[in-house]
Amino acid sequence: MYIMMINIHGLIRSKDIEFGRDADTGGQTRYILELTKCLSAYDDVAEIDLVTRQITDKVVSGTYSKESEELSPKAKIVRLSCGGKKYIRKEKLWPHLDEFTDKVIQYIQSQGRIPDYIHGHYADSAYVASRIASLFGIPLIFTAHSLGRNKLSFLESQGMSNAKAVQEYAIDTRIKAEEEILSQADLVVTSTNFEKDELFSQYAHRNLPRYSVIPPGAELEKFFPYYNYEIAGSEINEETKQAHMRVSRELQRFLFEPNKPLILTLCRPDARKNIDLLIDVYGNDKELQAIANLAVFAGIRDDISTMEEGEQQVLTEILLAMDRYDLYGKMAVPKYHNPEKDVPEMYRIAALSGGIFVSTSFLETFGLTFIEASACGLPFVATNKGGPVDIEENCRSGKLVNIGDRDSISSAIKAILTDSELWNRLSEQGVNRTREVYTWNHHCRSYLEQLKSLNIQSASFTVEKEFRSIGKRIQSMKEMLIVDIDDTLLGDRSAVKPLLDFLKEKKGEIGFGVATGRDIKSALQALKENGITNVEFIIASVGTEIYYFDEKIYDTGWSAHIRNKWKPAVIKETLGALPGLMLQDITEAQRDFKISYDLLPSVAADEIVPKIHNELMKRKLSYNLIHSHGTMIDILPYRASKGKAIRYLSHKWKIPMQNIYTAGNSGNDTDMLTGSMKGIVVGNHEPELETLKNRRLIYFSKEKYAAAILDGIQYWKKNKIKMEL
Repeated sequence: MYIMMINIHGLIRSKDIEFGRDADTGGQTRYILELTKCLSAYDDVAEIDLVTRQITDKVVSGTYSKESEELSPKAKIVRLSCGGKKYIRKEKLWPHLDEFTDKVIQYIQSQGRIPDYIHGHYADSAYVASRIASLFGIPLIFTAHSLGRNKLSFLESQGMSNAKAVQEYAIDTRIKAEEEILSQADLVVTSTNFEKDELFSQYAHRNLPRYSVIPPGAELEKFFPYYNYEIAGSEINEETKQAHMRVSRELQRFLFEPNKPLILTLCRPDARKNIDLLIDVYGNDKELQAIANLAVFAGIRDDISTMEEGEQQVLTEILLAMDRYDLYGKMAVPKYHNPEKDVPEMYRIAALSGGIFVSTSFLETFGLTFIEASACGLPFVATNKGGPVDIEENCRSGKLVNIGDRDSISSAIKAILTDSELWNRLSEQGVNRTREVYTWNHHCRSYLEQLKSLNIQSASFTVEKEFRSIGKRIQSMKEMLIVDIDDTLLGDRSAVKPLLDFLKEKKGEIGFGVATGRDIKSALQALKENGITNVEFIIASVGTEIYYFDEKIYDTGWSAHIRNKWKPAVIKETLGALPGLMLQDITEAQRDFKISYDLLPSVAADEIVPKIHNELMKRKLSYNLIHSHGTMIDILPYRASKGKAIRYLSHKWKIPMQNIYTAGNSGNDTDMLTGSMKGIVVGNHEPELETLKNRRLIYFSKEKYAAAILDGIQYWKKNKIKMEL
């Protein structure tokens, strides 16, 4: 099987993961890399592509600008550009996801093989994956890692307004995307029962997909038990020993009594991690201070003032709390650590001291750090909500507390630190049980079983459903026919059947689509009434909307492309008082990217059109004006038209322009008839197309309506060799 993983945000590479560098480089990054590498070791898997965003930015490593990077003989990272070259935090990526979708489609086309499964990680990547899955008819797998509704609840609990959450985190866009993803997903993989039962329960479409709880594994070779250092003959490489000494020296810089047990916390500088609460608990408990030191590893920092606002606030609060409780010599807040090499040593150093790992986050969706700590033999204290509940049940290596009760946090920490029998039992259970439950082999076996069950289900799909997978269909297309509907395809019903019979015969070679001024519902109705059901592309509303088969699959990439500099409200205001111009009152005529007007009978088109241009140019507006049938004016985004939409499809699906036939009858068909495409003008055309006569790549048929289209295709096929010469 060929699996494609999508993880667009964050900084992801094969080695030296920048874990904790910022809010985008958390446990998700490590999880996806390990999953990809581990899956590639199985015989069932032929290839895995981990597709992410290409970043060329001097503030990050040059590794992220490489187009590809090998993870294993069967797995690689593929980097595709979108939204420019600079690093962009995940909340700002949403406007660029449709561009990224198109890049993924082009990559799949270049590979010559469609993935068997596509897996989107986090809402942004799953948004992309859902569109790829729809286009190519392949199963969609979704892993949320975190969810927008839960984040919004937390932000509001911290006093943030909904408007601010939308502005800072695009939270409304994210939640809407998550609902859409759940409506399409074939499988949702979660790490815990809490995530499945509680967090997804907040979504309207929660019951539509199938769920599978598959806890991720830990890198057990890396997170080996602390006591290996104390056992003669244990093989520990020099790099690991060096990391151990590096972390030890860093802690000793802060601590007066470095041999005391260590209370360790490790997380990103994120308000949701609630680090300040742990410092408050420690700062207010003199007995706890006498028993143990506190070490806070909260990401990596150079200059706090240059960090993002949220991270600045968290780190500032940590340092202020340290000062407020006068914890100098008792508390360490290191600035740097190597996320790949140093983290296991933090756990082991804490365990060697007889210490404990503590997180005071109110909620952990999963909690990979608790598994890593347990694997090293370090007991933990965690919230009794979310992922730690499953981990404690499976490993029996820690205590769960009500994070809202500060006394219970302090009591649980002291109980473990002061009871050697309890500490040893929790430590041993953690080491043993993680190696039974939380392994990558266990995770991957369960994952592949789930994928195979999806494949069994897909084998029962009907031929019709398989045909309606547009991506697979387009893979077989050598040519494309795009025609106008009114007075081109339609007008003589008896002429339609011979054309449809020809297209049916050539289905393996020629794709069939329409480009119309009608809105999508009107276009579908007109086609249905004339018995036309085999249309694969619909360019509607004068080239401002692209659909596949019907309105179920909408090309959001095209919408994102034409949205640039589009200001419909200003256009309506500018043209509102222009004499002789009337806004069409039919609701369907006005679309998100189309403003339609009628010319009054008393006004000549050659007089009013220049005035429209003059008014719009005075306001420095970008637009495209389409004048057709003598009395209709459509104002579109400057990037939109029927012809531009066809060129977009040609580029997106890699069908050469010279392999595309187009047919039309009026002025709004002009730009889809000109250029490198093979144009066909029907015999019943409007006078405004007469100016196109004698053009090398436009054929004027003497036939009318659909008969002219068939006549035109046959003409171009006869003249193919001549045109190539």
